[in-house]
Amino acid sequence: MIQPAQTRVEAGQLRYRRIVLVGCAIAAFAVLAHVSVAFWADNELTPPEGIIATQALSFTQDGRLYFDLKDYPYTVCAYMPIFYGLSGGLYKLGVPAPVGGRSISILALAGIFWLIWKILILYTGETLCAWTGVALAGMTQLLLGWGIVGQSDMLAVALTLGAFYQYSRYRMLGEETLDRAAVFAVVGLFTKQTVVAAPAAILILLALESPKRALRFAGIVGGIGGAMVLGLNALMEGRFLANTVFANLNPFALHKLEQHLGYIWAALSPLLLVVAVGVKKAARTRMAGVFVYLSIAMLVLLATGGKIGSDLNYQIEFAVLLVVCSCLSMHAWDFFPLYFRSSKSMVTLLLIPVALYGPQNMRIATAGLTARIQNEKQFRAQVQELDPYLRGKGPVLSTDSNAMMRSRRRYEVEPLIYRLLVEAGRVDGTQVLRDLREGKFQTVLLYEDLAAKADPDPEIPRLTVEQMDAVRKRYRLAKHLPGPYLAGLYVYVPMPAGQ
Repeated sequence: MIQPAQTRVEAGQLRYRRIVLVGCAIAAFAVLAHVSVAFWADNELTPPEGIIATQALSFTQDGRLYFDLKDYPYTVCAYMPIFYGLSGGLYKLGVPAPVGGRSISILALAGIFWLIWKILILYTGETLCAWTGVALAGMTQLLLGWGIVGQSDMLAVALTLGAFYQYSRYRMLGEETLDRAAVFAVVGLFTKQTVVAAPAAILILLALESPKRALRFAGIVGGIGGAMVLGLNALMEGRFLANTVFANLNPFALHKLEQHLGYIWAALSPLLLVVAVGVKKAARTRMAGVFVYLSIAMLVLLATGGKIGSDLNYQIEFAVLLVVCSCLSMHAWDFFPLYFRSSKSMVTLLLIPVALYGPQNMRIATAGLTARIQNEKQFRAQVQELDPYLRGKGPVLSTDSNAMMRSRRRYEVEPLIYRLLVEAGRVDGTQVLRDLREGKFQTVLLYEDLAAKADPDPEIPRLTVEQMDAVRKRYRLAKHLPGPYLAGLYVYVPMPAGQ
């Protein structure tokens, strides 16, 4: 005979299973909508996507990557080589830009969902806890918005999360997977150099329990990774580190960090509350290592998010771990068995912030997706009107990356980082200045009307003051094309000689 208590537990399980099923259905629909837009859009979803696609195309055409910035192209290849290589390989096989890069990110996004499931099952053994994590991840705006973009972030996070999963198998099951974790960490770092949180967390955790294993892990990551870095840098005569490290040291601005913190409050605060409630209790269990990983990811975000040019993609790894740790916090407080028994414990109130998280992120994600659809429509009209100005064989100087990607032209000058490097005295800007004064560019595309007062925002892609003045004197405004960025594009062409 079934006892009333057992019936109540089964009813609670069914109720929660339905909640999770609805969450997963909403997440699946959201992912499908974003992926559909990714394959529909011909133009860049973010400015870095256009730059990366252009650089990957250039790599497939002439085999060049990581330039010395002493001659054209004055383009910084800011990321590690794996994503460029994979994207370029797909382009070589006939996959159009930027679909190749987006396809890699979408596959990596699927890998992240799978890893979240595996990590939560490993640490909790609760299927509904794991499905809760997958549903929350699928509704996380950062993963939806950046998981379809042809940038290296999603692949790098998937690889570094894979490294931590391999460590967790060693930690929880006693499997000999640490060498595998080290390899995943190295590959992740060679996809994006800032995904240091996972290897740092693994090293700290290993040092606390087995210094010998910690040394082995550090030896593999440092030995293999260091040898590859030094080898590539020597092969490229210093250009590798010059691009991936030194050119990335952009100035810091407090308002950038404030923007990141504002977004965390707007989109991630419900899960922050759940983690804060459970961190002390979880820290006494074998789950503590995941919270160490989360803490280091937060420190990396605070250390890097304040630089000029940073965007919300800097928060992706932190957001993924926030999802995982919120589920672990619920498990640590025995939320699931208490909820199944319809307990009146305060612990069951953790469902409130978890339930608020989905609508909060869906609202932001929907607004972002709508904006991308509108941007694509404007881009298509803009690209069509730009075509006559990009047909010739002469060089084009553009502050707009999408125009270069769509015309399959080489990016002669990547304006934001180039300007910062010239202004810091680390790159000589006289060659571009001289060519502008001589009218050597057949077209110059700017985001600004040179007859109007300049916007002081340091993140607007533009040339140096002297170079902008040279455009003002040697070129005339041929057309203003409305577009999704700022006030649109201003098309400048050389004035006749002597005018």
